[in-house]
Amino acid sequence: MEFKKLLFISSFVLVPMVHSQTQVIGSTTLYIDTLSDDVSTPWEIKVEGNSHLWVTERDGLVSRINLSTGVKSVVLDLTNEVHAVSESGLLGLALHPNFAVTPEVFFVYTYGPEDNQGFFKERLVKYTFNGTNLVNPVILIDNILAWANHNGSRLHFLPDNTLLMSTGECYESQLAQDSNSLSGKYLRVNMDGSIPANNPIPGSYVYSMGHRNSQGICALPNGKIIISEHGPSTDDELQILEIGKNYGWPLIHGFCDETFEDTPCATGLYQEPIRVWTPTIATSDLVYYQNPGFPEWDNRVLMVTLNGQRVVAMQLNAQGTAVTDEDQYFQGLFGRLRDIAIGPNKEIYIATNSGSHPILRLTPSNPLSVTELQDQTSLVVPNPAETSIQLANNAAAEQVSILDLNGKSVLELKNVESGDQIDITKLSAGTYSVEVKFVGNDQVQRSKLMKER
Repeated sequence: MEFKKLLFISSFVLVPMVHSQTQVIGSTTLYIDTLSDDVSTPWEIKVEGNSHLWVTERDGLVSRINLSTGVKSVVLDLTNEVHAVSESGLLGLALHPNFAVTPEVFFVYTYGPEDNQGFFKERLVKYTFNGTNLVNPVILIDNILAWANHNGSRLHFLPDNTLLMSTGECYESQLAQDSNSLSGKYLRVNMDGSIPANNPIPGSYVYSMGHRNSQGICALPNGKIIISEHGPSTDDELQILEIGKNYGWPLIHGFCDETFEDTPCATGLYQEPIRVWTPTIATSDLVYYQNPGFPEWDNRVLMVTLNGQRVVAMQLNAQGTAVTDEDQYFQGLFGRLRDIAIGPNKEIYIATNSGSHPILRLTPSNPLSVTELQDQTSLVVPNPAETSIQLANNAAAEQVSILDLNGKSVLELKNVESGDQIDITKLSAGTYSVEVKFVGNDQVQRSKLMKER
């Protein structure tokens, strides 16, 4: 198995904000811009339908950002309640799987005064979104041990609508092996806060144990759940998460390949990872990306990292049990990368924790995979464009349609005359397809449009 670092062409250097820049990866050009820099240390980002990105800000704000305009609306302010120090604060977030019908939002935050050892508390809560604000709080799990670091907190819904939550061991390693503690675990909870009847330990939220500090989780197409786990100075891990399993911390670090691990490994009680990184790169969140128009990342797990400051793209075998190929991108260009999410048109959002903390948007230039557009002259000018376009060649059209990356019409106009200005300010930055039916010509012609900013 070969792990490699792919070379790519860069057209810019690191700046606090990214404005309409590009990266070339293989045969794909990535259009990179900033969705928003009006955030403070974002922890979690989740896409809502086709319209918004939810963000938790560690100081205590839950926000919602319009994907078209980049405008941020604060829907809940917990800054007076959240205890935010180092990597604690307002953390993981998940939307109800049927959010359009049941607009519930689940998230984790740390709170309370510190005791004489510096420990405080963490809780999982549920709120209802009324279209403007989060209301009607319900505490689902409370009094989880918290510290300045190692609080876990990634959330993920399973197909049966139970919710998984990771917890860190708060630098108290022995807690990860204590079945009576909720620290160093994955917990599983029903949406009303009750304990699922088929959890492995009756009457306990514990779903799996032996975790140091997991901050990444996603589902594969075959239903397997994979997680990322922070190691100490060695052995960041990628693991397959299974109910009732023990992942070995602190008895085992990574693979069973050290003398001190011989005894626990010989018991066969502990799960080994499918990939480790030494030295560590501070693995964070994961997504599974599918987009034939971006073949270099299609059907790969994308993972963002903190100390490594990169995106890791991993190809797994058909069973999802081994990493068969790995490439790494953007090392050091954007600083610490905390979270990643996939947009409605296969664009990719990345939450950064460096500099001005912008949320970046990466849009592949050829997501439509329409080969006939490759060499066609643009039907509109200017192209790229920021605010408006008009038909090229002094032509008039019966209809002009602009399609998004999934082929959905986002703008349609009838009877467009030569010289008419078509307002595109409401379109998000990225790549579109323009379809034009010219006057006196029954054939619809197509070309690409790059919308800037």
